[in-house]
Amino acid sequence: MRKIILSMMVSLDGYIEGTNNDIHWHVWDDKMEDYMMDFFQTVDTFIYGRKSYELMLGYWSGQTGAFADMMNKTPKIVFTKTLEKVEWNSKIVSKNVVEEINMEKNKKGRDLVLFAGAGIASTFIMHDLIDEYRLIINPVVLGKGTSLFPDKKRLKLKLLEAKAFDCGNTLLIYKPEKRIKSSQL
Repeated sequence: MRKIILSMMVSLDGYIEGTNNDIHWHVWDDKMEDYMMDFFQTVDTFIYGRKSYELMLGYWSGQTGAFADMMNKTPKIVFTKTLEKVEWNSKIVSKNVVEEINMEKNKKGRDLVLFAGAGIASTFIMHDLIDEYRLIINPVVLGKGTSLFPDKKRLKLKLLEAKAFDCGNTLLIYKPEKRIKSSQL
């Protein structure tokens, strides 16, 4: 069965975006790009929410190079209730998220990666759809912005791997152990 992997850049204080959807704080270098290119070889589908899809489409569709080629050619699933059509090698899902993801997980192929935004990530987390968390912690404190875990539900995660990069980023790979219900807090 294919896995759903959440891959997100996160500030030290837990934000995936600064104010006004700012993502220009990400720390990036050649080693980070090498890591992502290797990671891309393990997945065959990108998953986005509408906002992230529109931001990524607006940026990557005009870019060139090996990294941009991977971003542009990989099939995408866009979860949206408002868009009627998509481009950029994408398909729309506007119905039952859980049902659609379970069907995708049962198809043959490599894993799927959720690059999304906070809204769709929160939905996936709430429904226990994420099989692996790949959090790239950046040496940046934003102070405010969009939290990766806005619903403040407690999750128990098991660390599978940690890797430090020369640029100061740290990759933390976790798998969920068991969701702890709010009544157990």
